[in-house]
Amino acid sequence: MFLELRFGVLSARYLPGQIIPKGELGELYECRPAAVAEVLNALAFEGYLTRQSRSEFTVRTWGAEEVEDLFEMRANLEGHAASRAATRASAAEISLLGALAAEACEAAPDSPEDLERVIHENLRFHIEVMRMSRIPQVAEMARMALPNALHRRIAWSQRAEDAEQSFRMHQKIAAAIAERSASMARLLMREDIYSAREAVLAAIAGMGSHEGEVAAVARLAPTLVIDGRRYGQGTREAGADGRLIPFGVPARNMGQG
Repeated sequence: MFLELRFGVLSARYLPGQIIPKGELGELYECRPAAVAEVLNALAFEGYLTRQSRSEFTVRTWGAEEVEDLFEMRANLEGHAASRAATRASAAEISLLGALAAEACEAAPDSPEDLERVIHENLRFHIEVMRMSRIPQVAEMARMALPNALHRRIAWSQRAEDAEQSFRMHQKIAAAIAERSASMARLLMREDIYSAREAVLAAIAGMGSHEGEVAAVARLAPTLVIDGRRYGQGTREAGADGRLIPFGVPARNMGQG
């Protein structure tokens, strides 16, 4: 249920502002109300849905200013983390980061599994840079600046050439950190993050707002083609802080470490 609902939001099967009917989900997936609530809470925490009340969830509406602010926050945060990594990381950590950047390769456009691998590799690179910064608060701040829903939206907005550019940029960032060039690492990381901003803003603007409408929930086809790239429902990934929020965690505890 989690993966199909997430897939429906990302593929615009469920549109911003639409109400997700809990009762119909229980019937569709043949599960208890408590199980539906767990999935909806997890989707809300990861940024795909908004919890309007105790029992009502809607597809999250992203505003252009909010997205621009999040990109700015993330660029500042991860740019600073990259500069600190250049001065604080061990030789072994730098070697690992270089290997991550070198091993990454473009996905075959008709392979959802390849695209899923690329999404995870990209996030792992950024998590590793933040870990190398030795800034204790950076993980929690990163999750706020990069909700999973925004990370997926970035990945889904990329063209093949954008992804290739990102791989090259990661190699440059890893090289700057290896050379202990804090200023260059900061500059390159900021450039890498900003490179996806316009495509994400365009994708969000194109969906509009459908506030008050009730989504017609249904089981979905397992793949979708966008700009010649075939996406699948994928798997759950850790957030920008490296943690995977499990089902069954009360919503009030989700923000706690």
